[in-house]
Amino acid sequence: MAVTVPDLTRSSALDLFRGFGIALRGLGLVFSTPALSRLALGVAFVTVVTLVGLVAGLWFAVPALVGWAWTPPDTWWGASLFTVAEILVFLLFLVAGANTLPMMLAAPLMDPISIATERLLGVEVRSEEGVKRMVTEVVHAVANGLVRLVVLALGQLLLLLVLLIPGLGGPLWSVLSWTWTALWLSAAHLDVPMARHLYPFDQELSVLRRRPLLCVGFGAAVALMLWVPVLNCFFVPAAVISSTLLFRGLVAAGLLPAPKESGAPG
Repeated sequence: MAVTVPDLTRSSALDLFRGFGIALRGLGLVFSTPALSRLALGVAFVTVVTLVGLVAGLWFAVPALVGWAWTPPDTWWGASLFTVAEILVFLLFLVAGANTLPMMLAAPLMDPISIATERLLGVEVRSEEGVKRMVTEVVHAVANGLVRLVVLALGQLLLLLVLLIPGLGGPLWSVLSWTWTALWLSAAHLDVPMARHLYPFDQELSVLRRRPLLCVGFGAAVALMLWVPVLNCFFVPAAVISSTLLFRGLVAAGLLPAPKESGAPG
């Protein structure tokens, strides 16, 4: 099956749709390419187990966490606000955990998917073997993931100030919060192939700055796939394939330095 590298040479308003389309291409490859389908099943299994464990853990942890920060009120309206706070905290940790934990725990299974995708694109990858290399890649990915979580939280906290704008605060916050989350998701999934090649975190930020519409479109599609029932079991492997397509398109367009044969960027 012939798979081509996305052409990202020229920047335009269509970048929003290009990014969205790349994510959908990755999802399609999960079901149309036998080699990728087999590899994706392992990641999908880890994803399902992780998400079930995450929901179960949050179900018991969130009430205790909110109760520790805020004593449950005795009044009916106070109890209602307390319940709303529990729901919001639960959803916040669920979204953050669903977009980080599966990728971290399934990291050793993701490299073969990313490598197989690059080979479908005609890129012959000679990855370094050994425990030392694997540990280096995992540590690199986890460190970048923790930095992104802090950046996401700080950005969302700052955006709460938008709610203070009379009249326009609510709608404007919704748009900006969604855009920020989409950018964050784009960086989070680009990190899968980039961490394997040991690119530094500032290279991810460079891509976000230079092609923001492309990254927003890609991140928006990834976010939508996360919430589709049943299909979201294949979310993580599809995102790995999609992000590898995007990564190779960025390299081909000169927006990222080409990785060396050993896997490190040059």
